Amino acid sequence: MNGRLIITIAFTCLCLGACSRQKAVAPMSPADRLEHANELKDEEKYLKAVAEYEQVLSEFPAQDIAEAARYNLAQCRMGLEDFELARRDLEDFIDSYPKSDLADNAMFLIALSHIEEAPMAERDQTSTIEALDELHLLLREHPDTDILEEVNGQIAACRSKLAEKEYLSGRLYLRMKSYKAAHIYYDLVVEEFGDTPWAPRALLGKAQAYAKQKDPEAARDTLERVVEDYPGTPESKEAAISLRSIAKAPGEEESSAE
Repeated sequence: MNGRLIITIAFTCLCLGACSRQKAVAPMSPADRLEHANELKDEEKYLKAVAEYEQVLSEFPAQDIAEAARYNLAQCRMGLEDFELARRDLEDFIDSYPKSDLADNAMFLIALSHIEEAPMAERDQTSTIEALDELHLLLREHPDTDILEEVNGQIAACRSKLAEKEYLSGRLYLRMKSYKAAHIYYDLVVEEFGDTPWAPRALLGKAQAYAKQKDPEAARDTLERVVEDYPGTPESKEAAISLRSIAKAPGEEESSAE
């Protein structure tokens, strides 16, 4: 009896173990795998999530599952800072689902990928220009996008960065005493990026260049423009202080006395 009991128990354990192993390797449905991948993404376990999303897509799931998997896969690429691969996935997503409710978000992520790759303002800003182009395209194709505020915010940030680059070029030429070149860059900031914080700074730089060129009248006119066009800004206050230190043009006192 003892021997039979031992054999019975051993057999039962083997059966339970086999069932347990069979249950562990049971295949997940695409929907279940998608849910698991989403959980990994939310936990910022991007590498594991990527593997799960790729597995979902390899199983040729229903369109709604494939659409979500493709978009979330690209988000994981962004989280991993693999921006080039993220852009490829996002472009594939837009091509595959042009009418998707997430198409505008996908374009926004493409723009963000370029922004993340952009270097400091002093360096080449090709990535910033590409981001700006993508954001403008987004607004043309999706004028009623739900993320309009975020898009406009990034457009303003990109324009400010481009303005900063031109401003820094003007400042560099000013320090090198290449005043003509400094004026060119400062004028570019004011004309192309007059709505950015760098415009009044460029005008201050331009006034400084005029002062160094011994042209106090032009310097004063430029400073007055800062006060008039950008009231309430720190640059306006600085311009007002500078105006008081500039000598009046010859003959002005006589003409004003008349």
